[in-house]
Amino acid sequence: MAGVRYPEKTKQKALELVQLGKTYAQIQTNLAIPKSTLSVWVNQLGKRPDRTRQLAHLRVARIASAAALRRSKDSRIAQATLVATQLAGVTPIDRKEVGKALLAMLYWAEGGKQDGNMKFTNTDPNLVVFFITLLRKQYAVDEKRLHVALQLHSYHRSKDELNFWSKILHIPVSQFWKIYRKPRGGRRTYRRNSHGICNLHYASSSIQRELIALGRELALKIRPENAAALN
Repeated sequence: MAGVRYPEKTKQKALELVQLGKTYAQIQTNLAIPKSTLSVWVNQLGKRPDRTRQLAHLRVARIASAAALRRSKDSRIAQATLVATQLAGVTPIDRKEVGKALLAMLYWAEGGKQDGNMKFTNTDPNLVVFFITLLRKQYAVDEKRLHVALQLHSYHRSKDELNFWSKILHIPVSQFWKIYRKPRGGRRTYRRNSHGICNLHYASSSIQRELIALGRELALKIRPENAAALN
């Protein structure tokens, strides 16, 4: 059975695209020509793709593809931010029970569980500020019982980090404990965190126990069938 006969104009167009550095797959998509037919034409005329042009074309295509992916990702992030902004706008965070519920879940997730040791640890300044702000709103905090312990790497400047955390947490430097310097691991490369690890301490066993208990009760309210696992 004879194969499909293509117009000479189509053949010439295909060979021109080959010389411009287009791949067989791209030409096939553009002209609806099987790769096998295109290969025969190239071999018959002794033409070979211009590898330099082909590589240049691929580089341009990769850059365009990466830019398209970034635009798509930026669009998804913008959409997620819009949804979050709208939801935050209607969340009654100033209501005492809502604020305390948020504080409890935050502490249950990131706080210390050792009885009598109320500690909240994180590297994200925004999260630590969120926690201490909620704590101050929900309880009559004795500011003198707040203490901070920082864990820093060799690349952190102690004075700068002390001032940074003191300013955003509104806790005087005099209530910061001795800085712990984390030893560098054996890896040559490691992920840096911008301001180290902040351990926020507040001497109140009663508040700690209340927050953990509230976190558990809220979880039970959502999934009561998991009661055994949460006890």
